[in-house]
Amino acid sequence: MENRGLSDGYMDSVMDMTERKAAEDTRSRLAAIVQSSDDAIISKNLRGIITSWNPSAERIFGYTEDEAIGKSITLIIPPELQSEEDHILRRLTSGERIEHFETVRVNKSGKRIDVSLTISPIKDSSGRIVGASKIARDVTQMKQVERALRDSEQRMRFSLEAASFGTWHWDIASGKVSWSDNMEKIHGQAPGWFRGDFDGCFENINAEDRERVQEALRKALEGDGKYGVQYRQFRADGILSWLEAHGQVIYDEQNCPAAMMGVCWDITERKRYEEELKQARELLETRVRERTSELEHAQERLRMLSGRLLRMQDDERRRIARELHDTVGQIVVALNLNLVPVEEELLNSNPALAKQVTASLSLVEELSRDLRTISHLLHPPLLDEAGLLSALRWYVEGFSERSKIDVDLQLDSGVGRLPAEHETAIFRIVQECLTNIHRHSGSSTAKISIARNTGKLEIEICDQGKGMPMPVPRAGVGIQGMGERVRQLGGSLEIGSSSGGTRVVAILPANYSSSEHTHDEAVDVAS
Repeated sequence: MENRGLSDGYMDSVMDMTERKAAEDTRSRLAAIVQSSDDAIISKNLRGIITSWNPSAERIFGYTEDEAIGKSITLIIPPELQSEEDHILRRLTSGERIEHFETVRVNKSGKRIDVSLTISPIKDSSGRIVGASKIARDVTQMKQVERALRDSEQRMRFSLEAASFGTWHWDIASGKVSWSDNMEKIHGQAPGWFRGDFDGCFENINAEDRERVQEALRKALEGDGKYGVQYRQFRADGILSWLEAHGQVIYDEQNCPAAMMGVCWDITERKRYEEELKQARELLETRVRERTSELEHAQERLRMLSGRLLRMQDDERRRIARELHDTVGQIVVALNLNLVPVEEELLNSNPALAKQVTASLSLVEELSRDLRTISHLLHPPLLDEAGLLSALRWYVEGFSERSKIDVDLQLDSGVGRLPAEHETAIFRIVQECLTNIHRHSGSSTAKISIARNTGKLEIEICDQGKGMPMPVPRAGVGIQGMGERVRQLGGSLEIGSSSGGTRVVAILPANYSSSEHTHDEAVDVAS
């Protein structure tokens, strides 16, 4: 822990200010998107506890950020819909994204609000689901449009019941058509306009719809006798209105079509509501897609910056290790050389003082060993000079000696040399896992296996300790770092644990030849 603190502190002191500003700018832009959104954007953990609450959430639901954060999301869910939350959490835990889920929520004053929810699982850097991000759009107005549409349909049914509709009757043999008195008004024509024949029914039908109306009549006569069609009709004032007609064929004694009777009514208003509703839905979906794309882009930028920070951390460790070895180590050697003749001189002239110098020489020797150990743990020279397999053998040997944990190291000789970032990532993963085994597992043994199969590298570290809760309640820095390293290299990380021990498996792509790359760049950075 002291070594990591030294490295991190030094890294922070020399980190490129441009990189930090870029990260801060990205976070600021992401926060600005959330803060300026017209939609309520709320985050919660897997227990349903609210963890973020933007200004639009305050505007829509009436609760301030301080009043909402830390409270259960059921704060805004009506009592009769509380079971929805459990269902939503189950779907999120399985990794499912919930889109356009329409439901009802309540604000602080108890007013019910129609909302459309888009809920996405929030994952940490290792891909584990740790919570959910919820975008809630107030669709009360859209629902009002839908209710207006339903009201229009109810009014239509009422008009049918109250005879506020047009009726018609067609005698097929004579071609005569009779209309109710209000049919001309429904069609937007002056009284006396309709002459009462079959052709007159089609005079003002829009040309694009006329063939469809005739086809519906033919199917009714040749089929089950039921007629239904919507069509556009020009009114006397030139306005194109929508009409809907339904009818039923009347059969004679020989079961042949003799007549058809039906009803007709104006549905222009309903069509207008349908078009408005369609446009509102399209607008809603477009805006949700835009917001989702912006959030995903910002998250990807943050992941890229995280990867660059990891690489900078490794480079800084390598540089500090070199400084400790080349500069501080040389000073310690010089101190030792200076003290040796002093010790020899004092052995004859002042034995008591000579003992203190001898003790000092022992301390210098101990300091030299510690500096060498710290330097190698920060970045073992073997990693650059001889490769991953040699560095791992050296590290595991020293770890076993220090921790008294028996480590079974199985290395596939076919692994060969890997790209520098692969070797560094694998070494750090093994280092982190062995440290966790020593500190937390209580296991007296550990096993490490690294093998190269077709197209992939598989790294497995396991112990026989007491295990840890699964899923991991809150991934620590070490686990997050392992996951981020693997993700940056296009691989996957799996952690399984039980009372019988813990198993960590990292799989990395290996679609390269072991002779294709050199480590000159890594050595240059270290120097």
